[in-house]
Amino acid sequence: MSEFTIDRESLQKDRIQLHYAIKPLASVSALLREVVPDFSHTALQWDDELGFVTQSLTSSHLSQPFSIALNPNSLALSLVVDRKKQESFELRDRYLSEAYDWLRKVLNELGIPAEILAPLTYFPVNSTGEISGGGRFTSQKLTSNLPDYYAIASKLLQDISLQEPEASPVHIWAHHFDIATLISFASDQESQTDGSKSGEGKSIGVGLSPGDHNYDQPYWYVTSYPYPEDKTNLPKLAGSGFWHTDEWVGAVLTTSQFGEPKSSSAEIRAFLDSAIAACKKILT
Repeated sequence: MSEFTIDRESLQKDRIQLHYAIKPLASVSALLREVVPDFSHTALQWDDELGFVTQSLTSSHLSQPFSIALNPNSLALSLVVDRKKQESFELRDRYLSEAYDWLRKVLNELGIPAEILAPLTYFPVNSTGEISGGGRFTSQKLTSNLPDYYAIASKLLQDISLQEPEASPVHIWAHHFDIATLISFASDQESQTDGSKSGEGKSIGVGLSPGDHNYDQPYWYVTSYPYPEDKTNLPKLAGSGFWHTDEWVGAVLTTSQFGEPKSSSAEIRAFLDSAIAACKKILT
């Protein structure tokens, strides 16, 4: 593969903007969906037509579910009913507080008291908190292809979720902005001499991070839980994948290794398959 050059500055700038921009979506999910311990009620999904979108929401004023979507290219929030946008609010050159004002108005019109709607408490990695602190969203369009990463990741992860019977739905997690699925395995239940049971649940997390303090670029990760105690003899991975062993243990493939996301699906999938197989081996 020819050398692939990434614009880390543009990717980081767009990641921070979009991470702030999904706050209203996660916040309305937190308000309207039933709370679950793993916070998946606040998780979002990717839709190739709508972009980032909430899970299904309901209102007594509507005969069918609705959702709130964020178009990452136009940076516009939309009320969506039956996959049709009913009304929208563009975030460009606006304050985050204005987005919440618009969303409260929309929810009130749907018969949902929304006065207590408030932003989730997170700040994107490497952000100074400028938007939540009173700054405006940029008036410029995205300068990177970051949405492509989520589109490709959603497709690959959906395929894995269908292939692995114990895999969870594919979610975009608001606090870290990663898109992932979790393959869970039944707890080891080995009988003890006294008749009791012991063991702990095992799982494999498979996902894409848009970049964080570990790597300043989008990267794929596959991690097993619990982490392996021996980090010196980990299984070989396909392609350019490698093992991350600082603070957490997992297989990693970075953007600078796999290249342009749309043309690298085969290489990424080969890495993911080898990493999942490696993690299963570690857990046995």
